[in-house]
Amino acid sequence: MRALVIGAYTALFILGACASGPAYSPAASANAVGYADQRIEDNRWRVTFRGDSKMSSAQVQDYALMRAAQLTLENGGDWFEVITADTDADAKRRYSTETDYQTQYVVQQSCGLLGCTNRLVPVLARTKTDVVETRTIFEHAIEIRVGKGAKPAGAPNAYDAQDTFSTLRARLA
Repeated sequence: MRALVIGAYTALFILGACASGPAYSPAASANAVGYADQRIEDNRWRVTFRGDSKMSSAQVQDYALMRAAQLTLENGGDWFEVITADTDADAKRRYSTETDYQTQYVVQQSCGLLGCTNRLVPVLARTKTDVVETRTIFEHAIEIRVGKGAKPAGAPNAYDAQDTFSTLRARLA
């Protein structure tokens, strides 16, 4: 019975992982999907999140904010302030041609001494369509300052790390 319950939980975990959205994980390389962070000073970081072609600019910005909140908590901070923010859009176009063949009928007229006759003759017609597919990949980079204690009053770009992480994690999960 215990093995059955463990097996059921394992199956649910695997299915949940397959059904979840884009991977929130460190980027494997500079052009890979995911986050990257770099310490600039003791309490300053640059956080970058690169999305895939299915993610909107707003989603990529939310993932970058969530990573900033998580990074703040991992380093013992209570709040962070966004100093600078920049979103890049990398649009790539793919060109292709689709060819389609259809049978069409042409009227063929034959005339002789006794008159004319019409008949339908099948003809293979080729249609070419040029297709342009545009994919846009967004990357959002923010520079943050991490702090401890109460969030600074009057700082519109300051976020409570725990609240921000919890809210965005629930929305993006």
